[in-house]
Order: sequence, then C-alpha cells, then structure tokens
Amino acid sequence: MIKSRLVTSLIAIVFICAWLGVAAGHDIWITVAGPASARRAVINYGHPHDRPPTVADKIIDIFAFSKSGRESLIKGLTTTHDGQWFVVETRPFQDDGHTLIAVRYDNGYWIKTADGYRNATNREAPDALDSLWSVKFAKALTGSGAPWDKVLGHELEIVPLSDPLTVKPGQKLRLRVLFRGQPLIGGEIERGDGLTMVPEADIARFTTDADGVAEVPVAKSGPMQLVIDHSVSPSATPALAKTDMFNATLWYMLPR
Repeated sequence: MIKSRLVTSLIAIVFICAWLGVAAGHDIWITVAGPASARRAVINYGHPHDRPPTVADKIIDIFAFSKSGRESLIKGLTTTHDGQWFVVETRPFQDDGHTLIAVRYDNGYWIKTADGYRNATNREAPDALDSLWSVKFAKALTGSGAPWDKVLGHELEIVPLSDPLTVKPGQKLRLRVLFRGQPLIGGEIERGDGLTMVPEADIARFTTDADGVAEVPVAKSGPMQLVIDHSVSPSATPALAKTDMFNATLWYMLPR
C-alpha cells in the first residue's frame, strides 16, 4: 500500500515538474464523494481548465470537524482519477451532514526560468528570474450547521460570519479573511465553482475592508468556491526563495 502510494506520488511529481505553467498559483480545494455513511474527502489541485495531479505526500494534515469532535483523515490517502484528473481521496468516514473538512498542503519551492517554472530553489538556480515558496489551505462544508465559524489557525484562512449554507441566491455572504490570526485588509476574494472556466477579466472579485471583511453575492445554487491569495516578500527563507505565497479556499454545495 505504502509502496503503491509512493510510486503514484512520484509519478505525479514528474508530471508537475514537467509542467510549464505557474504551478504555485494554483488552488487546492476540497469536494466530497460517496454517501454520508462512507463519505470521502477529495483534494483537488489546479484550476478548472488546468489540473496537474494532486500529490498525497504534499498533504500536511487533513481533519474532519463535527459535533463528535475532530477526526484525522491523513491515514489511507489514495491517488485516483476524477474523470481525466488525478486527485487524492481520503478513506471513508461517517459524515452527519454537518462537517467541516480542512487540509494543509505544502506546495514547495518554485523557480522561474526562461523555460518556465520548476520545482526547485534558489540554491539550485541562483540566477533564476524569480522564486517562491507556496503553501495552501482549504476548507469544505458538507452541510448546514457545520462548524463554519471555527478558526483553525491556518496562516491564511477564510472564516464565514454566518452559515454559508443558509445564504440564498440573491443574498450576500459576509466573511472575514485572517492572515496569521489578524484581519487581512485589501485582500481580493475570487468567487467561482471550481468547475467552470472563466476568462480572467470576468472573474468576480471582492475586496476585504479594514476589518478583513468582504461581502460576496451568492449568484446561484450549486457548488460555491471562494479563493484568496496573499504573498509576502522577502520570504522567511530568503536563501531559497524571494517570496512566500499563501492560498486559501472555501468550498460548499448550496442546495438547489
């Protein structure tokens, strides 16, 4: 089992290292699969039109929070296909329909060269055009009444100010963005569904105010994905990268 997972992860890493896009700018988001009695969290990576493989060994931790407490889902991760995409699934767990799932994902170091981005550091390429370290955080809600207001202490975190599953189309979801526990001022939250390709100019964006709060109009029922990026320069590891890039997402399925 361990050997099979390691081989699959190594194959995924080869695919990623060969990819020439801005890998560090991709999102990690969680969706769910299976019945409530055998729910599985699905960890997705990329954008709707560009989905490099999710790598199981980059997942730092993944937890399910419910009325029963906190359950780690890190054991038994498997790489599988979701259509044509490589994703990572957790082992089945009991979902009461009111669960918060959260993951931390270390996307590692990236350098930019004349040939594109590579999964390396300034140590290997001191003349790189650019360099960064990338870490990603994701949350998902399986239903109304989940602990949506729980602050997990992720370095970058989206915290709703009301239950997102009760905010109907035509209404606005208020939320706060925290960076290292403090309100992030002037952050841009992107609204999408994780499935639909949208031209860059047409992506809906909403800016956080002096309290780190933004109001996001809910356009329709179905999957809802909120995304925010935040970068810090110089990096905490300046010998290896110029910038630290943080990414956070929140996903849920608004009933039709």
